[in-house]
Amino acid sequence: MATLALASCKTKPAEADLVVLFTTDVHGACLAHDIKRNAPAKTSLANVSTYLNEVRRDNPGKVLLFDTGDFLQGQPSVYYYNFVDTLDTHVCARTYNYLKYDALGVGNHDIETGDAVYEKRLPQQFDMPWLCANAIDTRTGQPMFQPYAVFDKQGIKVAVLGLITPNIGAWLPKALWPNLEFEDMVESAQKWVPIIQEKEHPDLLIGLFHAGMDYTVNGNDINTHCNENGSVPTAMKVPGFDICLLGHDHKPALRRVETLQGDTVQILNAGTQCRKVGRADIHFTLQEDGTYSKVIRTDLADMDEYQPDSTFVTAMQDCVDKVNEYVDAPIGHLTSQLTGSESLVGPSSFIDLIHDAQLWATGADISFAAVLSPHDNIPAGEITMRHLFLLYKYENLLYTIQMKADEVRRYLEHGYSMQYATMHSASDHLMAFEPADAQGRQQLSGISFNFTSAAGIRYEVDVRKEPGQRVRLISMSDGSPIDPERLYSVAINSYQYSGGGNFIPKGLGWDKKMLEQRTLRTTSTDVRRYLAQYISERDTITPYVRGDWQVVPQDWYEAARKRDLDILTHKQDFH
Repeated sequence: MATLALASCKTKPAEADLVVLFTTDVHGACLAHDIKRNAPAKTSLANVSTYLNEVRRDNPGKVLLFDTGDFLQGQPSVYYYNFVDTLDTHVCARTYNYLKYDALGVGNHDIETGDAVYEKRLPQQFDMPWLCANAIDTRTGQPMFQPYAVFDKQGIKVAVLGLITPNIGAWLPKALWPNLEFEDMVESAQKWVPIIQEKEHPDLLIGLFHAGMDYTVNGNDINTHCNENGSVPTAMKVPGFDICLLGHDHKPALRRVETLQGDTVQILNAGTQCRKVGRADIHFTLQEDGTYSKVIRTDLADMDEYQPDSTFVTAMQDCVDKVNEYVDAPIGHLTSQLTGSESLVGPSSFIDLIHDAQLWATGADISFAAVLSPHDNIPAGEITMRHLFLLYKYENLLYTIQMKADEVRRYLEHGYSMQYATMHSASDHLMAFEPADAQGRQQLSGISFNFTSAAGIRYEVDVRKEPGQRVRLISMSDGSPIDPERLYSVAINSYQYSGGGNFIPKGLGWDKKMLEQRTLRTTSTDVRRYLAQYISERDTITPYVRGDWQVVPQDWYEAARKRDLDILTHKQDFH
């Protein structure tokens, strides 16, 4: 055995250095131009290109570049190439190929594009593999994407295993992933890491994980099966990883975790939208047994310190021009501004336009709509597709389901329990805030896309009462009485329909069988396109508040609304 080890050592360098770089959750920030706002992007792959050129120049032949997924959603540019121009090379393929990425992970928003995009059309346009071991093709029982990849750099063998959060079914309708199922991350890694070690004998094993850092979210723990954020449990419970590159939760982080075997694994999360690039510098020293000792230094490089690469910008300008032409096409006119932040604190014309369009598109009795774009305003004047990307942020489909009146009430109770605090006086907060930090800053305890209101039915929300007891139904919007036994048709977006925000499983207590029994139909196109059709048919939209619901007591509400809106719009960022 000693002779074999010595022979192996002779084929390996005594010392070597590698640099591992990665981006994550780029969400369409692939061009130097923010198409939504028609302005230079704060950070994008153009900034990454400048940084990458510098690192590659200083470390020739030593750099590996990865992305952990969620690159196919977030800007009109990727939407355009996902669904409108399906013949030209996709903008993400153009940019990722230009930067010579070595491999990409797959994120939940990449699956959200549907199998026509993520399976049938796009992967072959990329010069690098998409890695995901636990997205299983039910037709074959094998991973739909390449499970892992191996690279040789400086005589060092690097293996990279891709995994995705298994909670896709909680957010996306089955119609978008008809031939997939998602395995638990730990179980998948337990299967694939021994295969990699036995077949490839890597000197470095990297996890490319589209799942966040905090595995305790929603009461989960390290042993929770199919944990949304299974990255750290995988690193801790599956021996062999040296570095795990994370995404999904948009929270930049550098951390070292101890495995159950007593080793350590470096954990990096580079946040979102190319604001940072994760970096690991590894020095390898060959040991007598033919393995390497490794010294790993990690960092998060701030991309706002690097100017966009002008050569990259020039190479991609035709994409910017083509998408700008698409989003600048006029659809109709607004007679007054729509203000996104108002939808956080109560009834607003911003959300009621979405309600009106959903009721029109489905013919439903009732509409539920979420607060997707609280940062954004739509000015009075001409409306274009660019504005609709601000009004409706995600590519949600629209479902019509049946609910009894008390089920509507319980659904709303669930939403308002995440949105509003319980008030004891007019001086209390209306919004559910986390406790203030040391600097006195406050952050919403809930996420705005889980804040939901209804249209088509009149009700009030009494914030003096505890969650679960706040909503009182009054009548239908036309003044007709509510029939407690009638099954009303209700329009709902695909995120909440699929379990996002736990409206269906916890708010209503429905299982999948019950949901299927109550489902009437789904749309074939996303809500944004219905909004475009709705506005185009009317040409001129006069924003108004429908008046379907109100928060009581009214005087408490008005005082707290103004105070909390000021916090949300002036003091800090929010979802």
